[in-house]
Amino acid sequence: MELNRTLSPEYVSRLKGLALKARTIVKGSLTGRHLSPFHGFSSEFAQYKRYDAGDDLRRIDWRVFGKRDQLVIRQHRDETNASIYLVVDSSASMGYVDGAMSKLDYAAALTASVALLGFQQRDALSLLHGSGKAPDFLPPKTGAGHLRLVFESLEGMRAEGQTDLQSLLDRAALRMKSHSLTYLFTDLWQEPAGIIAGMKNVRAQRQEMTIVQILTPTEERFFDHANVELEDMETRDRLKVSARHMRHGYRELLEAHRNLLRRECFASGVRFASVSTDQPFYQALQTVLSATTPGVR
Repeated sequence: MELNRTLSPEYVSRLKGLALKARTIVKGSLTGRHLSPFHGFSSEFAQYKRYDAGDDLRRIDWRVFGKRDQLVIRQHRDETNASIYLVVDSSASMGYVDGAMSKLDYAAALTASVALLGFQQRDALSLLHGSGKAPDFLPPKTGAGHLRLVFESLEGMRAEGQTDLQSLLDRAALRMKSHSLTYLFTDLWQEPAGIIAGMKNVRAQRQEMTIVQILTPTEERFFDHANVELEDMETRDRLKVSARHMRHGYRELLEAHRNLLRRECFASGVRFASVSTDQPFYQALQTVLSATTPGVR
């Protein structure tokens, strides 16, 4: 998908109104560490960082530039910007299309929206996506150049492989800095045990975490036809069923699955949001950002 087409100028303009709210969520979850939207200027020097387009020109160390012909930024001990880890499940089931776009395309647009908010707040953005095995990873960085890389990686995602959220989250946890934010975008089509184990591993890294379940309208209500042939998008197994007779049982099982995961999220201090691909992006993003109390949509 082309994010520049999906994220219209009007939509991006509306996101600016959410920046303060997103900042409030970050402050509340990282009390004592996320005290200001800018890096410190007067405290103890910590390290140099390569200059990226969009960084404050006033913070360039011109002496280093004169000696090494390199543009670098000075960082200090009191820097408080968070790292935001964006984890996207790009397994084959996320390729299901019901309407204008697939679940993966919808996840890409939502992920890009959160990335834009993080960029506005000068937070470091990291992106990891895959089905579990050898996922693609961009380490956390700031700047407009890095934001473009995040968008390019989102645009290049392909829905393939079998869902393995435990492996995906375990691999993400290995790369995480503590006291950061993690967003997982997924359809949660997997047995709960693996999801819960991966979630707890991320939380063990002292991460504030939000799980965003993305389903299509058909997955929410099941099919309206009398008889259908279902095909597993990951194993290609097929099954003919009576949709009319299965619909009620399917909905009960789906809600039981979701409620179990919601309870586990509540117990682990993880925020949970559920959105549908027929929701406007802005509305879905508000749902994600309003999940400020663990376990509550």
